[in-house]
Amino acid sequence: MPEQRKVITQAPENSETPLESLRSWVTPNRLFFVRNHFDVPAIDAADWSLAIEGCVARPRRWSWEELTALPERTVFATVECAGNGRSFLRRRAPGVQWGAGAIGHAEWTGVPVRAVLEHSGIEPGAREVLFEGWDRGSESDHPELMNFARGLPLEKALHPDTLLAYRMNGEVLEPSHGFPLRLFVPGWYGVASVKWLKRIEVLDRTFRGYFQTKKYTIERATDQGPQTRVVGPMAVKSEIVRPQEGAVLGLGTNRVFGVAWAGEEVVTAVEVSTDGGDSWNPAQLLGLQTPYSWTLWEYLWETADPGSYTLVSRSLAGSKVQPAEPDPLLGGYMIHFSRPRQVRIEGTRHARAELADLDTLLYDMNAYAELNSRLPLDVEMEFAGGEGI
Repeated sequence: MPEQRKVITQAPENSETPLESLRSWVTPNRLFFVRNHFDVPAIDAADWSLAIEGCVARPRRWSWEELTALPERTVFATVECAGNGRSFLRRRAPGVQWGAGAIGHAEWTGVPVRAVLEHSGIEPGAREVLFEGWDRGSESDHPELMNFARGLPLEKALHPDTLLAYRMNGEVLEPSHGFPLRLFVPGWYGVASVKWLKRIEVLDRTFRGYFQTKKYTIERATDQGPQTRVVGPMAVKSEIVRPQEGAVLGLGTNRVFGVAWAGEEVVTAVEVSTDGGDSWNPAQLLGLQTPYSWTLWEYLWETADPGSYTLVSRSLAGSKVQPAEPDPLLGGYMIHFSRPRQVRIEGTRHARAELADLDTLLYDMNAYAELNSRLPLDVEMEFAGGEGI
C-alpha cells in the first residue's frame, strides 16, 4: 500500500506529511500536509473567477484563462503550520493536535500578486491586501458563518515572490491544496497562504478579521510592554535528526545530522554543542542554501571518552540565532527553541562516520520522522487562545 498522509482530523481534513517517506529535498504533492479550517469547497475552474476590489482604479474579475495567460513565476519554499508540534507539548494547548508533520517543501508556480494588482491600479493610501477564500464555516466562539480570510501588508503582497499559485511541483493544485488558485506567501507560516481564492480587496486600513485577531496572534515584548502581533514570518529553527534520544554510540567519529530553516532568510550556519550548550562547533551545510527553503546539515563528532552527553543544535540566519529557551509570549505558536538530545558513548563500541554519506542521509530522515512522531517537546508553557488553529 502506498504511503499516505497521516490524518489528524477527518472533517475538515487536517493531515500530516509522513516524514518517514521523505526521499528528497521536495515533498511529493500526495504526501504534503493539509491544513483546512472548513470543508473543501467544490469549485469548477470553468465557472471560477477572481474579483479585484477596494482601493484600485479599475476593479475587475479574472477568469482562469485570463489569469493563467499572464507571465508566471516559480519559487521553492518550505511552509510550516504555525501550530506544528502542538501534540508534543506537555501541557495540552487547544487546537489541532499536530505531530511533527505539518511542514513540507515544494516548488510553487503562479502569477505574482503584484502583476494582478498593478493591472487594476493601486490607489494612494493603500495599506493592506485582503485575501478571501471560498471555504466557509464557523468556530465555537464565532457561530456566524464566515469565509476564511487574511490580510497581508501591502509591501509583502507586492513582493515578486508572493504568488497566486496554481501549480505545485509542476502539477495543477489538488482540491485539498487550494484548487484552482491559492495565495502563496513564501517564508511565512501557512496560515497566510489563503486557499481557494474568491476575491482580493485592497484596503486603506488594517484588516481585523477573525483569523488574525481571535486566532493566530502572539505577544511581543516592547518598551511599552507586551504588544499583540499577527503570526507572520517563520522563525529560525533547527532539529537534530540523528542520533536519536537515548542512543548508545561508540568511541571515534559519530555523525550528527539535522535539518534547518529560517523562513524568508537563508540559513547561514548551524552550530552543534555536545556539552549542553557550553561550547559550540560549526556544522557543515549540505545542498542548497536559499531563502525560504530548508537545508540539511551534519557534524562529525570525535570523542575518545565514554559517558553521557547532551547534544544541542542551533540555526543562524544573519543576526538571528535560534533561542535556547522558549518565549512564553509566543503561546502555542512558533515553537522553535533548541531542544537537547541525551546520548551515551560506550567504550566497547567504535564508530567511523564519513561526511555526506547519502545513504545515511536517507536513513537519518527516517530516524527524524520516527523520533518526532513519539517524543514530546521538552517544554512546559502557559497557553492562551488558539482553538481551531
